[in-house]
Amino acid sequence: MKLTNQTVIALLWGLLYLVTGYMSHQLNGPIATTGYIWLPAGVTVAAFMLTRTARWLPLVIGFVLAQLLLGVIEERNLLRVALFALDEIGIAAIVVALVRKAQLPMEGLYFVRGLLIAAVACSAVSAAIGAAWFTLVQHVPFWPTARIWAASDLVGILIVTPVLAGWSRFHAMRSGGMDRSDFLLGLAAFLALGVTAFVIFDGNSISKFSAGVNFALTYIPLFFAAVVTLLWGGRGGSLAVAMLAFFALLNTVQGEGPFAAFSDIFSRHSLLEAQLYLAVAALLCLLISALKTTREQLHEDAAQWKSDVELALAVSRQLVYSIDPHSKKLCWNGDLQGLLGVSNAAFSELDQVLAHVHPDDRQPLRSRWLDDSDDDARPDFGFRLLLPAGEVSHVSDMSAVLLDADESVAMVAGAWRLNLKEDAQQRSSGSIVI
Repeated sequence: MKLTNQTVIALLWGLLYLVTGYMSHQLNGPIATTGYIWLPAGVTVAAFMLTRTARWLPLVIGFVLAQLLLGVIEERNLLRVALFALDEIGIAAIVVALVRKAQLPMEGLYFVRGLLIAAVACSAVSAAIGAAWFTLVQHVPFWPTARIWAASDLVGILIVTPVLAGWSRFHAMRSGGMDRSDFLLGLAAFLALGVTAFVIFDGNSISKFSAGVNFALTYIPLFFAAVVTLLWGGRGGSLAVAMLAFFALLNTVQGEGPFAAFSDIFSRHSLLEAQLYLAVAALLCLLISALKTTREQLHEDAAQWKSDVELALAVSRQLVYSIDPHSKKLCWNGDLQGLLGVSNAAFSELDQVLAHVHPDDRQPLRSRWLDDSDDDARPDFGFRLLLPAGEVSHVSDMSAVLLDADESVAMVAGAWRLNLKEDAQQRSSGSIVI
């Protein structure tokens, strides 16, 4: 039987769920009700967020089969495993479906908002249902079970989902991508993150320090993770958090590092503390990545808008300007060199511009800009501009003034339009009056 692409993708998601689930159980060790680590929560949320709703059925089947296979491998009660899969996978599908109705883009702050909503809702609802079931069946306390369940799901989503979401749209970098300096600095920060995380979370390396110093040292990897996110973007930041999670969880499970228990009494809380630490790291990198993406998008939009305006001005043979009446400085937009044959620097002062205006039109134009305080609509003003080549160009000035609180002129803004018909008639008649 030939497998379709949809089936293969569902099998790959199911395999990833199985691998991360097995890893989570190995890190958790023997558990009575719920474990502190559950990475498949991030796999299910990522799969539902990255796949169209119409193709969710194979995903759900793949996840359920993976969960059942995990139960068989670990010789667990299949009824409990099936109920667990229904709780975790079903709640994740419902929550992500509700989030997707908002049609949030998978980038920037919108992605962070959607991910946080999905993570909090999935972890809270599934934890409440699972803890209630354990309370009814095994008579265990509700709140401690729900708290650990919710924390494990929340951190699993915050760690795994950004990695899968970021790299699912990976493409080879083309020219104009990341700068060489940013790549090298990001690589140095990534290596520094690995070294510091290994040293800090290895109990033998920092055993000579006090507990307070050991906890304070955990901020160092957070700094390098933030630097990696700033330089490499969301994908690099997600890898940084994943590597930090690897060292933090593995060493904490082995009883090493700042979060490891100092006695058997607190051994159950060490993984929970590590989970909260990783949740903060994931949120920090997510926010930095979102702000970086939003800023880059704004710069791209501004550059595109400027390019469109410049093209429109050039095609319509217009120039746009603004004047500061106090400093007599002008700021131009448009192809000043191509239309008039002068540079922006040569037309940056009011006196420089007026020096190229016909003597009969010079004073009226100056008064129109500096003395006319009427901010209502006013007619266009035609004048003659003397170009450096000695030709006369007829220009229409369309401008308005912005008044200050004391009715004085705060700024003048307007546009010049070159009148081609009048210039052509002047050249055909051969009469140039200066």
